[in-house]
Amino acid sequence: MASVHRTARVGRRTLLGALALVVGLGRVGRRTLLGALALVVGLGVFDVGAAAGQEDPPATTTTTRPAATTTTTAPPVTVVLDEGDIGVVPPGADGADEPPPDEPAPGDQPAEGELEVPEELPVVVLPDPTPGLNAALAAIDVSRAEKALAGGSDPRRAAEAALAAAFVARADAIDARRAAGERLTASKAVVDQLAVNVVMHGDTDALEPLFGAADLDHLRDAELHSAVADEVLSHLTEARASYRDTVAAELAATDALTEAEGNERFARFVYLGLRRSLDESIRQAEEARRQVGPSILGPTVLSEDDLVAWYRTYYRADPPVGSIGSIIEAYVRIGAEEGVAGDIAFAQAVLETGGFRSGHARKWNFAGIGAYDSCAPVCSFAFPNLDEGVRAHIHLLRAYADPALTTAQLAAPPNRQVAPERVGVRGCCQRWTQLTGVWASDPNYDRKVLGIYRLMVEIARARGAGSV
Repeated sequence: MASVHRTARVGRRTLLGALALVVGLGRVGRRTLLGALALVVGLGVFDVGAAAGQEDPPATTTTTRPAATTTTTAPPVTVVLDEGDIGVVPPGADGADEPPPDEPAPGDQPAEGELEVPEELPVVVLPDPTPGLNAALAAIDVSRAEKALAGGSDPRRAAEAALAAAFVARADAIDARRAAGERLTASKAVVDQLAVNVVMHGDTDALEPLFGAADLDHLRDAELHSAVADEVLSHLTEARASYRDTVAAELAATDALTEAEGNERFARFVYLGLRRSLDESIRQAEEARRQVGPSILGPTVLSEDDLVAWYRTYYRADPPVGSIGSIIEAYVRIGAEEGVAGDIAFAQAVLETGGFRSGHARKWNFAGIGAYDSCAPVCSFAFPNLDEGVRAHIHLLRAYADPALTTAQLAAPPNRQVAPERVGVRGCCQRWTQLTGVWASDPNYDRKVLGIYRLMVEIARARGAGSV
């Protein structure tokens, strides 16, 4: 939130260098050369050194409605992406501030007084990165939905196969039970008849199909009444046991079929839900460029690895306050705890601190909290450690977005300096685009934050963002 006063003074060399930069960039689209020249002249050369090098005084007390502040009035370096979308190079990035173009040849110099450049350049509002950002985020949503649907197809197919197998198993069990029942009924009838023949007529030959010749030799040597009774009882016992086993197998197959039917219904329900999610993601993607910007409250879209990869793209080393991985982890974790988009909050912190290299960052103040235009960059609050600094930032964002927020609703107790009840503009800004003029006076504030985030999204997509 701290500001650095910067008066733009541009000489002929700087102006011609800017013109050369525009011509060299090429992709100006429908913009005229003069319009592009005005943009470059207005943008100037970004400089965060003044903010980063200041020593800050002890923390001061809050006010109920702080005046809007800004990290810097110096416009950033922009990057033209696909379809003319604009991304913003983060402040203090290694190699972001390139040396000026070579001095033009004397013959290329304008005559004295030929072109006058005002001492104070007008503010040039950056192109809105929101449409392109919305489209990129929608593309990530579609990619994730497609992968989720593909992942849901395998369980559905497996459930369908299991259901088909369960149908077959139950049918086999029913057939086996019926066959066992028929065998039991037949054996009971045959045994009954044969027993009568043996007992009444002494006819043991008819027993051979049932007991076999070897057993019949034994039966002929035994008392017929006792032998027949024992063998008949054994035969019936085996038949009944076989029948009971097949009945139990049929019941088990029926239970398995019921379970398979439930699994298949659930897998189909999940798959259809994923299909609807993909359809909705595609529909939103088609409307993305006409939608409003992302909200402050919401999930973190990019992963910690995505954010680390982006940081390594623009900064060669970790910031002085600690490893960038630990900073990113804190933003993602605490953002999730408080329901704030931690990845965009991280982008805001990068803007506020010049990549976590400013004096504010060394006091674990990553959002310029307590810094106002009238005293910036020498005033701001200090926090005791990384987690407390990140949480203060996230808590303040949540208070800006939620008009009814109270301390009791926060996932962790807030620092008293950013308690919701002390935020005079509580509920002022549901979206990042509304922070300009409230969080900071810089007219390009939200476009810088979202422009930085736009490049984060682009790098994440290049890395294959959209994994589930």
